Amino acid sequence: PCVDQRTTNQTLVQSKKVITDIVNIVDQFIDIANSNPPPQTNSNYYNQSGPLMPRLCYPYNNQLQDSPCSSQDVSMANASLVWQNYTCTVSASGLCTSVGRLTPNMYEQLVAAVNISFALEHYTPPLLSFQDCNFVRDTFRDITSDYCPPLKHYLRMVNAGLTLISVGVMLCLALWILYANRPQREEVFVKLSLRMKGSCNSKNSCNNDVLSRSTTPRTGV
Repeated sequence: PCVDQRTTNQTLVQSKKVITDIVNIVDQFIDIANSNPPPQTNSNYYNQSGPLMPRLCYPYNNQLQDSPCSSQDVSMANASLVWQNYTCTVSASGLCTSVGRLTPNMYEQLVAAVNISFALEHYTPPLLSFQDCNFVRDTFRDITSDYCPPLKHYLRMVNAGLTLISVGVMLCLALWILYANRPQREEVFVKLSLRMKGSCNSKNSCNNDVLSRSTTPRTGV
């Protein structure tokens, strides 16, 4: 499953853009959670209180290159554990009844978004190996060397058999093309020979008529 380098690079760039957008949305939500809006005047109020939550780290800079996290931010690897300390208990109306910046429902949504970003960040780089088929070669090399050494011999036999089949198919195709038009050529030759024989027969009859006329004695009047 080889992929050309241009397609691979485009996939990596788009994945990094998606990660950046998700992190941006999460941080905007954290900014709302860290705010202290007055009650009954803002839809973002749910009685949040307590220490401020750390924001999620941007793994890339403006050029979509790897960038280290600052000490004030949390990485995707430990964000769920850190944010769990900022959850509160909620009442039936959905308001926090204890100190916290997140309701359990909000916490689950943030963790789901972080998991998506984490998966894209860690599973996108292996796509680089697809551009020259190294992924497939390394996989088969590991299988044949570590798990099933006889498989390498069997794969060689399969490749040899497929090569022989390919050569046989090509020979059959060449022979079919060579002999497919043979009946047509024979028909043309037969028609030409018949025409030549017919023309020769007509010429011979004409010559015989001329000879017979020339040898027939004339009678006087």
